Amino acid sequence: MSFMLRLGRRALLSSSQTRSFASSKAGAGFSYPGARSLEQIVKLELLENEQTEKIRSIWEEFHADKDDAVATTLSTDEFQALVKRAEAAPYFIFPVYRQEGFFNMLCQFQQSCFLITYLEAFKENPSAAPPCVAVSLYDDLLEKKELTLVRADVINMLDKTESSLLLKQLLASYQDDKLYEHVDQFNNKPEQFDFEAYRVLVKEVTEM
Repeated sequence: MSFMLRLGRRALLSSSQTRSFASSKAGAGFSYPGARSLEQIVKLELLENEQTEKIRSIWEEFHADKDDAVATTLSTDEFQALVKRAEAAPYFIFPVYRQEGFFNMLCQFQQSCFLITYLEAFKENPSAAPPCVAVSLYDDLLEKKELTLVRADVINMLDKTESSLLLKQLLASYQDDKLYEHVDQFNNKPEQFDFEAYRVLVKEVTEM
């Protein structure tokens, strides 16, 4: 199934400058071999015996010292709202700041995973763009513990600090109503999308 990615009125470049560029056309978008199951990461049967708050702390502490992964959790309502919005607006862009400028990452939602790649790589060859971060949503404990475990695997290009901020931006952009307006515009009303307005707002929200 094809998807015409139209990137709105604002320019999206790997610097503090801007320019416009032609729309990109992708087939199924970029791909990833597949996230590990939750049981491949932790002993699920042991987590199932713990209370929700304990599971939350175990999950986050387990990832605290890892250089290649970032973790957080979502409640049932947060998870369901996130997935509903991501299915309606599966693509978005996020700025990553370095030194005096920034570059942009493109996110694509596929089932229970957000795949994030370098925008310039996607523009050059959508099907070959390598994922830089893969954000997996594990709902194994949702029914019994009303908790979803979230893990962002740092694959390449970004470090853990950058990936942590990227995850924060991603979740905020789909959870915050004002930020989600920009996500919706990017996907469904690209002529209304204002990247600079989004950049200002997401900084305000995530740095609060």
